[in-house]
Amino acid sequence: MMVSDKIIPGKSLGGIQLNSHIDNVYKMFAPECKIEKKNNSLILNDGLIVVGYGVGDELIYSVMCGVNYPYRFDGKLWAGMTVADVLNHSQRQIAYGGCVVVDGINGVGLPLPAGLDDFEQITDFLELDHVFENLSVFRI
Repeated sequence: MMVSDKIIPGKSLGGIQLNSHIDNVYKMFAPECKIEKKNNSLILNDGLIVVGYGVGDELIYSVMCGVNYPYRFDGKLWAGMTVADVLNHSQRQIAYGGCVVVDGINGVGLPLPAGLDDFEQITDFLELDHVFENLSVFRI
């Protein structure tokens, strides 16, 4: 599966554009790529990339990559980083839309565990060795 190395906050991940129709994902990756459609998501190659889309319009609102995704965003964010990595590669961390967003860069973040969507400091409820399994690009 050939994906782009570009991660563009609020716009795209792996060449998959936010606000485009899910048919574009099939055009880009099928039949070379295994694509599973489940719970308003397209799961590519067993979670390498997960595409979230709206009910009815089927427009993409988020694109998320897993730990096997080979690219990083600006040397600051990647799937599989720990809380310690986040602290070492960024100056500021906030919770926004269920994600850790760093250095005021909206539209890209690390999804937080369910129920933990707000913090004063990222270490308030997560240990330094906690691993963020995914990186998400989302609408701003």
